[in-house]
Order: sequence, then structure tokens, then C-alpha cells
Amino acid sequence: MIKIAVDVMGGDLGVEATISGLRLYSTKNDCSDIAFLLFGNEKTIESKLSEAPHNLLYRVCDTKDNVISGNDKPAHALKKGRGTSMFEAINAVSKGEADAVVSSGNTGAYMALSKILIGTIEGIERPAIVSILPNLKGNTVMLDLGANTDCSPTKLVQFAVMGNAVSNILQKIDSPKIGLLNIGTEKSKGTDSLEEAYDILQQSKDLNFIGFVEGTDITKGTADVIVTDGFSGNVSLKTMEGTIRYIVHTLKEGFSSSLMGKIGYLFSRKVFQKLKDAIDPRYHNGAPLVGLKKISIKSHGNSDAIGFSNAVSVAVKLAKSEFIKNIEEKISEIERKKF
Repeated sequence: MIKIAVDVMGGDLGVEATISGLRLYSTKNDCSDIAFLLFGNEKTIESKLSEAPHNLLYRVCDTKDNVISGNDKPAHALKKGRGTSMFEAINAVSKGEADAVVSSGNTGAYMALSKILIGTIEGIERPAIVSILPNLKGNTVMLDLGANTDCSPTKLVQFAVMGNAVSNILQKIDSPKIGLLNIGTEKSKGTDSLEEAYDILQQSKDLNFIGFVEGTDITKGTADVIVTDGFSGNVSLKTMEGTIRYIVHTLKEGFSSSLMGKIGYLFSRKVFQKLKDAIDPRYHNGAPLVGLKKISIKSHGNSDAIGFSNAVSVAVKLAKSEFIKNIEEKISEIERKKF
């Protein structure tokens, strides 16, 4: 039986989105071998669960209305977080009571608590935030997306190993192509850290490293895994999200601006819907914090039911796999060979 701990109170939309997301997941998947530990206000959770049918196996762990807010600093969460829904959900994984944890709460606090309570895999300096982004050929695994703004060559190499494992398990790619994000594809470009990471990765026989890639390669599908520091990764992600919103807004305006546009929409709405679904961040929600000893999934702060359902799906897939073991083995190999 797989056990998933859920911070029910976290996120901008709170209990409504979390419980609706769990209910949605249960209607689309066989949950007979999954038990959910729900951390939050017991009365509120039970009330929301009773509003519509579901087939969830669950136990509510009452933390009242104690939450870590979106404005709380990581240091505050570490000092005052005990008893909150986020702290106790993560702690359940730390104590072995659950196999994975999911939260839409404060990212900084969630990262800090996950690192302290769960701990990192031996050989990993810092965990990284991973996301799966759509491209012209399928999807790209990208990391780090905000956890580590300044990265040493060693960290970048570790990210490559972790991204490789994510692609193996979630994308079903045996030997994913790994690219290192840079301002150009030439080896002479970039910072000293990037050049050193390039040299280490190029010597690795266990990773399919294809060299430097540029920002335009993220959506081209040039690489299955793109490695970068958290600063560049987060800027890239936010830029993509803003561009997507701009494209959707412009298309809507174009279709609604004239009678011909409205008629054109009637003929092309299936294609338009397919585009919306492909770029809808809710369908790519659920970012693993890779490098931890256990599985911790960060759902976007404003996730609705669809988004949270997908985050839960990522948690279940990783919990049922040998994800942690895969990373541990590859990190151990790199440490042993001392590339």
C-alpha cells in the first residue's frame, strides 16, 4: 500500500482545490492500493469530502487551522512550523509513515522543511526543483527552477543525474539527451562553472550528454533534460508562462474581434482547444524536489483541482518506482569514478 501525505491547507485556493483535486484523481485512477494522509482541519476536510462521491482511502490528521502562510519566511517556518499542516505532512514522510508528500504551500518554506526533515541523498549538496515542460516533440525535464540561484559545477552535474532519473521514470526514456543551458552552443561560451560542468559531463559514460543548449532549445525538444541554475531556470520558466498567456490572450482577441474571426473559431476550435491543453500549466503541475531521501512534490501555489490532481499523480508514480534508488546509484558511481 502506497501512502501519500497531503498538506490540505496549503496553496492560494486552500482546502477547496486540494480536496477537489484528490476527488478528481480518484475518479480517473485506481486508488485501491493508495492511502492518503490528509493534514489540516478535520471538520473542514470531512465536510468537503462528503460533498461528492469518491473512492479515496484516507485518514485525516487534524492540525486545526495551523498553516504556514505564503508570506512566512523559511527561517520562520523552521522555527514555528511544527503543528502546521505543511510541517506535519512532511514529517510523516520523514518518520516513514508516508512514502511521498504533496503541498501547494509556500515554496521557500516547503523546500527548507523538506531538506531539514527529510534530508538529502548522500553525495547531493542541495535538492533541486524539477518541472516537465511541453516541447515540439513531447516534453522536456528541466531543473533547477528556483531552489539554487548560484550553482557550482558539482551541483550542475548532480542536477544532470537527477534529471536523468526523472526522465527515466516519468517520461519512460532509457537514455535521455541531457543539455546544459548556456548563452550559446559553443564550448568557449559561458561562465567558468558552466565550462567545468561541461567537461565533467562530457567524460561521463553513464549520461547521454549532448553539450550546451540555448533558451530556444527548451521548446524545440533538442534535449530531453535541460540543466541550469535556479536563477536562469526560474527566469526561463516565468518567461515561458508569460509568453503562453500572451499568445492565448492574442488568439482570443483575434477570434472575437470580428464576425469572420468568430466563424473561423467555430471551424478551428478543436485545434485551439488542443493548443490550450498542450500549454496549460495545470497539466504539467507537480514539481519533484529531487535530491531528497524521500519523495516531496511541490504543486503550484494557485493550483486548482486539475493542477493538484496532476501533482498527486506525479507523487504516486514516483512512490511506486525506484526513483530514489536510481539517483543514489548514479550519484555513487560518479563519486566513485571522480570525474
